[in-house]
Amino acid sequence: MEVKEILSGLENNTGKFPREALERAIESKEEITPFLLDTLSECKNKLEDLFNKPDYFLHIYALFLLAQFREPKAYPLIIDFFSVPGELPLEVTGDVVTEDLDKILASVSDGNIEPIKQLIEKQEVDQFTRSAAIRTLVILVVQEIIPLEEVIEYFEKLFLTVFATKDSKTDLEWEGEYVFWTELVINSSILCPKELKEYIERAFDEDLIEPFFFGRDEFNDNLQAGSEANLNELREDERYSLIEDTISEIGYWACFEENQPKKLNNSLTGIEGFSRSGKKTSKSKVKKKKKMQKESRRKNRAKKK
Repeated sequence: MEVKEILSGLENNTGKFPREALERAIESKEEITPFLLDTLSECKNKLEDLFNKPDYFLHIYALFLLAQFREPKAYPLIIDFFSVPGELPLEVTGDVVTEDLDKILASVSDGNIEPIKQLIEKQEVDQFTRSAAIRTLVILVVQEIIPLEEVIEYFEKLFLTVFATKDSKTDLEWEGEYVFWTELVINSSILCPKELKEYIERAFDEDLIEPFFFGRDEFNDNLQAGSEANLNELREDERYSLIEDTISEIGYWACFEENQPKKLNNSLTGIEGFSRSGKKTSKSKVKKKKKMQKESRRKNRAKKK
């Protein structure tokens, strides 16, 4: 199978998982890599066009294959792709942002965390993307690619930043930050160093995170276990691993007919996007989380009065 034929087999989602084309792509790593890089580069500049092509799938395969290949040239392209402001990067990649982006970034970073830090700090980037970047740092620690101390120092900087800017933000602005800061607290809790304990407790005290997703009891459990035990546990968790096999990562997604109990829309994304589970997509997930955030904060405020 020639490269052109492989790419043709991966371009659109027909509802059938293209196992053979992916196997040939992996075997043809050297030949196909430049085309996959070009795909990401071109898609980044055409997100609106991509949004209007619900069956297009090549950029998804490119993300996973390049991560599996540990391709360093993919790193800046992926960072640029997901640095686009707003929700378009989520709309055209569905659940990839909330489920896989952290592993993808970790796989191509080669331990260089500066681009990840820049992505985290971009306020105009969607909070779910920034949250994935935070998880990337923990994956790199779990995989012993970067030292624990480096991430602790950076997380402390993030906490200091949020507390310094807290009073200058409106309730509406904080509405768009809850998921991000909850993610910061969760991952800081996993590392559970003494240096971050006071910031985590202050975040709880000042209602800066979403207790629906993470509470004090969970924080205390992590604290009691200790960072080494927490990290050892995560080393057995595939969610904190690198991308090793694109086929096993993607093959079970519900957008492929063989994984569906009944006929569904096989598009990667439409108005609502796609989900590997066959449920509503990342956009509906975002709406659901926002609704839960509001309800939880309403309860918290009522308790404080």
